[in-house]
Amino acid sequence: GQDNIFRYLPIGKVSVRMHADDGLFETLIRIAAARIAGCEVEVSLPADLENSVAKFLYGPEGKDLCDSTKLLTESDHELCVSLSEIERVRYAHHDRVPEVMHKAAAKLGKHISRNAPLAEGRIEMLRYLREQSISADYHRYGNLGEREV
Repeated sequence: GQDNIFRYLPIGKVSVRMHADDGLFETLIRIAAARIAGCEVEVSLPADLENSVAKFLYGPEGKDLCDSTKLLTESDHELCVSLSEIERVRYAHHDRVPEVMHKAAAKLGKHISRNAPLAEGRIEMLRYLREQSISADYHRYGNLGEREV
């Protein structure tokens, strides 16, 4: 016989990269899903970003909502330099990923998540989880002999 156990583990550190065209919904969905999955989350904002979403994140409501989430101001190049310490960069749309990020991620073999954020939590959260399968083999009499060690 064989028992299979499937577990989902957080992927690690996630950087939610902001863009001037990102809306509040797209931003909060990404932050919430990564936090619920148990990932270490940081929000990466371009230095020149001054829109309503950035104002919300830096305001009292945003700080309360994001709690332990780090807000970083950095250029695309600075984010690329720190890419080796990040497991996943999450953009809100595929055409918001700069070419420099594609090249840096390719060199390191990193995945850039760039699909539109989904309100369907069980699907959105798959971007922040790693599936682990644990199998246990049993002899029909329950004795594995030397393999039991």
